[in-house]
This record gives sequence, C-alpha cells and structure tokens, in this order.
Amino acid sequence: MPHITLAKLPLANLRRKPFRTSALVIVVVMLTVAFYGGALLSMNLNNGLNSMRERMGADLMVTPQNTKNQAEALLTGNSSSTFYFTNDIGSQIAEADGVGESTVQTYISSLAAACCDEKVQIIGFNPDTDFVITPWVASQFDGTLRRGQIIAGASINVSDNNTVKLYGHEFPVAAQLADTGTSLDNSVFVNLDTVPDVVSYSAQVGHVAIPEEYAGKAVSAVLVKVKDGYSAQQVASNIAKATGIKSLGYVYPGGITATTKTNLKVIIRYVAVFITVFWTMGLVVMLAVFSSAMNERKREFAAYRILGADRATLVGIIVKESATIGAIGGVIGVTCTSLVVFPFSGLIAKELQLPYLQIGVGKVAVLIVVALLFAVLTGLVASLATAVRLSAPQAYLTLREGE
Repeated sequence: MPHITLAKLPLANLRRKPFRTSALVIVVVMLTVAFYGGALLSMNLNNGLNSMRERMGADLMVTPQNTKNQAEALLTGNSSSTFYFTNDIGSQIAEADGVGESTVQTYISSLAAACCDEKVQIIGFNPDTDFVITPWVASQFDGTLRRGQIIAGASINVSDNNTVKLYGHEFPVAAQLADTGTSLDNSVFVNLDTVPDVVSYSAQVGHVAIPEEYAGKAVSAVLVKVKDGYSAQQVASNIAKATGIKSLGYVYPGGITATTKTNLKVIIRYVAVFITVFWTMGLVVMLAVFSSAMNERKREFAAYRILGADRATLVGIIVKESATIGAIGGVIGVTCTSLVVFPFSGLIAKELQLPYLQIGVGKVAVLIVVALLFAVLTGLVASLATAVRLSAPQAYLTLREGE
C-alpha cells in the first residue's frame, strides 16, 4: 500500500471518490464557462464599441433619399451596399452654414470574392480632404495611395502575391489595416481616381456597379464635421436649405454610437444576471454535495482524529480538497471557453451584428487569472459550511467518539 502523506491526502481523497469529484468539477466547469465566457464577451463588445467611436470621425453623414438604413448598416453591421448621388452634392454641402470640414465617399458592393466569405464593401475616398479614414490608415500606411491600389481591411484575405481579386481584376495591396471589430474590416479602400476603374471592371464581368456616365462623379455620402457652436441637427437643416433638396438622408454617428452603447448595456446586464443566477444555483448544488459528504465521512474524520489530527487539520483537508476541485474545474472551463471564443470570434461578431473586437493578450491573461480565482473561490465557498461544522466544538467531540 503506497505511503500517503498529509499533503497528498486531499488529492488521494478526491481520487477515492471519482464520481463525487467529477460531479463537483463539472459544476465548477459550468460556472467558470459562464463567468469567463460572459466577461470575455462583454469586454469584447465594449472594445468593439470603443473602436467604432474612434472610426466614426464625422458628426454628420449625408446620403441620398431612402438610403439612411443602408448607410447606418455600413457603420454598424457587416452588410455591403451600393448607392450614390447623381449630382455634384459635395460642393453644395461644403457651402452650407455650420459645415467645418466635409469630404465625399463612394460605396460599391462587390460580387462575392475569393478573398472573403461575403461581398466586399469598396470605399472610395479623397485622401486630400478625408478626415475619417486617413488618420486611421496613417498609423500603418504613410505613403500615397496610387490609382489602382487598395488598402485592405483586417478580414480581407490577401493573396501570396499581395493582391486582392475583385470583379475579376487583381488589385495590388498597399497596406492591410488592424482589426476594428466593425464592418470596415471587410472593406477595401481606394482613392476616388480608382472608382471609374472599378466600375469598368464590374461592367466587364457583366455586373455593372454604377452606370458608366456616373462612374467619375458618383458620390455615395458626404461626411461632415460641424463647426463649434453648431449641432449636427442644425447643420442638417442648413444643408437642406443650401442644396434645396428636402429628401436627403441624414445619419448621426454620435446617435448610432449612443444607441449601440444602450444595446450593449442591455446585453451585458442580462449576462450579469445570468451569471449571478447560474452561480447561485451551482453553489447550492455544491453545498448540498459537500454537506451530504460530511455525513458520509464521519468515520473517516474520526479515523483522522485517532491518527492525531486536530480541528485545524480536518478543516485544512476540506479546504484543500475544495480548492483543488475549483482549480481543476477552472482550468478546464477556461480552456474550453477559449477554444470556442477565440477561433470563432468572426462568427460571433457576425451573429451578434454588433461591434465586436477581441481584447488584447494582456487583458485576456488578467481575465484568465480572475476566472481561475473565481473558480477556486467558488469551491472554497461551497465547502465553507462543512468547514464550519468541523470547527464547531460539538461536532469535534462527536468525531472524538470514534477514538
């Protein structure tokens, strides 16, 4: 018979009762998955929201009639669209009272491409006037985007020869951007001089993106930064007067951010309630198991007394057993959750239809440590009642009867 020391006794006890130990470990695994998974999901959603705020850049987005929803989807979702004005709207808006800066963008939805699982959003912008995309791009690309080149979003698969094939044409990639957790990750960016080329390639494959007569002047949206002292709503009213067009669409990025934040708060609140309820139920189950085990183990504890164990030693055995169960369950729970969340983050973002950006390695490491501590603490709390009962003088005297 192998020699078992006091230090090895808790682990030996757990091995001696594999069914009970497995049941307790499974409960801790489930609680850890709920806690770690819920916290990771919440932090990734908040990270995505912060990224979306940084990428908005404009106070107001002016779009053609009946395209407001499509424009909002470009900012918050993963859908791609093609829409445009057929008149020189950019210069008219620039003259409106309260407009500080303005720049135009052109949106073209490509066919399903080899580079991506979905259609790609092609965004044409003017580097000379742009104040939305350029500051973001500048952190990774400080050159001049030439005609025919593209800048690829983080989710675009760039080929080995550093190109992306769209409309049957291989576009050279000047740079690839960092992950933002927004629809911009599934977009490519070109300067406005390249837009007519894109339209030409689309016609060659039988899918005309924009009629040829508008290829050189099509504008999908005018992005506006308002002057100090003006609200975005006031400027929108001034733009309607300056252009004489009453049916323009107006998108307020700040409002989208606020709405998204409210939605995220609701989701996170539900996640917190779920974790609390789930943890309480799991804790009750573990308390019941430990309590019933206490009655079964009276003879066992009495034997320890015969061998000279005092109350502190008995409590220590229970605490070490519960901490071990918590640690094992925590490691399994964190591992299982990580294997689901990290490889499938793109699918999660797609299903949620909300800004979703994976937090950094440092924060993940801290969260893992917290989750493991949570698991161990859960095990300790579950064994607390048993430990208290063992510490009670009357219970201790009962155990002494076994001597």
